[in-house]
Amino acid sequence: MVDEEFYSRFSENLESSQKWPGPYMFKFILKDKETTREDIENIFKGMEAVFSIKKSSKNKFISISISLTMENPESVIQIYKIVSKFKGVLSL
Repeated sequence: MVDEEFYSRFSENLESSQKWPGPYMFKFILKDKETTREDIENIFKGMEAVFSIKKSSKNKFISISISLTMENPESVIQIYKIVSKFKGVLSL
């Protein structure tokens, strides 16, 4: 479980690393059948997100990259907090 101190540092890094609103790429690895790519895609429903999906050679993992314009670091962190509730998802 990620704590608020981590998110605070992450927010500061995001704030200083680029201009907002601006492009951001989320990357997730699904390693558990309990969470599907549709679960992740639904988080971005209604947003102008561009998805890139790749399966591992043995189909044990799915890599999902999502590119879109985010308003600010807090909006990025909010997505990561939502995804953190899913089982078997690694956020990169």
